[in-house]
Amino acid sequence: MSQKKRNDRKMKWLRLAVGAALLTGGSSVALPGMASAAEATIQGGEGDFYSSVGEKFSIAHEGWDEKWYSVFGDDASTGNTITVTNFTAPGYDLRIAGGYGAGGKVSGNKIITTNSTLRGILSGGYNSADGEVSGNVVTLGEGTKVADGASLQVFGGYSYTESQENVKNNTVNILTSIQLDALKGGENKIYNAGKNGNTLNVAAKNVSTNYFDGFENINFFLPSDIASGDTMLSINNGGQATSLDGVKVGVAMQAGAALNKNDSVKLIVNDNGLSNAPKALTEIAKENITMAAPSGLITDKEYTFSLSSTDNALVATVDNIAEKAASDEGGSSSEGGSASISGAEDTAISAETIKNSQRLKSLVETQAAVVTVLNSGADMLTSAGVTQATAAATAADSRGQFAPFAAMGGSNLRAKSGSHVDTKGYGIDIGFAREIKKGQNTYLIAPVVEYGRGSYDSYQDNGIKADGKSSFWGVGVLGRQTNAKGVYYEASLRAGRTKSDYKGYLVDRQAEYDSESNYLAGHLGWGMIKKVNAKNTLDTYVKFFYTQQDGDKVKVKINGGAASDEISFGTVESKRLRIGARLTHKVNDSSHLYGGLAYQGELDGKARATYRGSETAAPSVQGSSVMLELGWQVKPEKSPVAIDLGVTGWAGKQRGVTGQLGFKWNF
Repeated sequence: MSQKKRNDRKMKWLRLAVGAALLTGGSSVALPGMASAAEATIQGGEGDFYSSVGEKFSIAHEGWDEKWYSVFGDDASTGNTITVTNFTAPGYDLRIAGGYGAGGKVSGNKIITTNSTLRGILSGGYNSADGEVSGNVVTLGEGTKVADGASLQVFGGYSYTESQENVKNNTVNILTSIQLDALKGGENKIYNAGKNGNTLNVAAKNVSTNYFDGFENINFFLPSDIASGDTMLSINNGGQATSLDGVKVGVAMQAGAALNKNDSVKLIVNDNGLSNAPKALTEIAKENITMAAPSGLITDKEYTFSLSSTDNALVATVDNIAEKAASDEGGSSSEGGSASISGAEDTAISAETIKNSQRLKSLVETQAAVVTVLNSGADMLTSAGVTQATAAATAADSRGQFAPFAAMGGSNLRAKSGSHVDTKGYGIDIGFAREIKKGQNTYLIAPVVEYGRGSYDSYQDNGIKADGKSSFWGVGVLGRQTNAKGVYYEASLRAGRTKSDYKGYLVDRQAEYDSESNYLAGHLGWGMIKKVNAKNTLDTYVKFFYTQQDGDKVKVKINGGAASDEISFGTVESKRLRIGARLTHKVNDSSHLYGGLAYQGELDGKARATYRGSETAAPSVQGSSVMLELGWQVKPEKSPVAIDLGVTGWAGKQRGVTGQLGFKWNF
């Protein structure tokens, strides 16, 4: 990989990290990696205010109508974090500062608010003397409101000084619609602290403030509900015009935001006038602002904006929208079929990109997991199920009765599918069995109802992981013919419906979906039961299993529903051939032990899907496996109950352990 590509990828990760920090209410946008010297939480009522934090302590300075809450340093105060959550301010103004100093440096302090009703002043850092206040962050998160009839002023930092040099490089993040009385990057005692590298990040529309000043950088992250003509920030400025002289403005899109070419958004509006507006957009986090917003499973939409202004508004207009394939290693990539569009959704992503996408392959793994659970149900029915159906029918026939039986089991299996899928599940069969004898032949017939449920985890080679649940229910019939020489033929047919869900993190976006489809399954078998000696019986067999799970077209939610996409799953067919033998040893008339060994070949097992008309990668469990089984059968004399307890170990393409418990009861 070239150095240029490495640098581009690094910048894209940084760009996405900025957006993620804003969306989650984090304050690392301005100060990545800043350590906290002290942390405190203001939560609930007044009695829940903290009293001390580490070696620092809080102060409550009471005035006529105010009270201070902060982490206080005798001189300097650095690296503190105050979180205000689920809090309702009392009936007087509050003064909350991330750090409070008295002449020393006040820096790296943070305030984060969520789900709270506030009034008064928030300041990332506060200096009661002529000292530096820098690198502090205030984040107004979701659910932050202003108390009825009150006002709230927000400062990145405040210093009791007349200097314009002391309040600098502070940040205010606004992640929710709110009406403020003042919004300033910095403030001093003469109300003219200057801009000095202070930054405002606005990630919600319909934010308004009366007084506004002190920001050199203003970045707008257009939210998912943005529409053409919406306003991000409204300013009154006490009835005065606002000058944007020296201000740098950036624009980016959040996940789920959707605008068309030539759509416009009002970034800043002041009906009293707006002057010295910038004519061109600047950069966000040192990356040209065409920030990618995930638009699909493997695509990013990159918006390019231009700036214009009127006498009272600063406007961003969509100049172009480019949709590009997102790299499986994070960020977006122009390799492998990128295309520019102009508000259209039918971008041509190359078939090769779709075929090689590990993101899409992860979604298809679910289908392989569901088939693995269905196959476990077939194994249980043709093992413990056959044994208990035979025992129940034999006992019932002697009394002319129709007897119930049941089999249940659990599994913990790993299927190699190019990557691998781990499944854990359980199932149960309930049925009624009856024998009919004609000449030298004995016929067994057993209708059954089946149910199974499981969970899975899928792992891709590039680190993508997903998980989900699957279940199935259905009805079927099991039949067997045995002749006097111990030769038997058996078959089963089952049909029902499966449900599954998927949740995965596809490098830089979350995806989830629900799926339902029908299934059809069955098996054919031939075997011979032969006595080796008085106590040992050998059962050799050949069995062929077939499972078909129908396809489904699903809607995939991206980032919790901020965007969506579709993928179509094809029919999955599993064709398994098993050759094996089981030796049963008679311990006594009511107890038998058995052990068996078998080879299994999966002849298909491919999970196929299409995305935008092209085939995705097809995970397959095709290959060879071997199984070793051990079990114990209990058939007490003159008892209506019979039990079969067994365990099976797998190695090869399929590996893991299954367990089963079969029982019958004759009334």
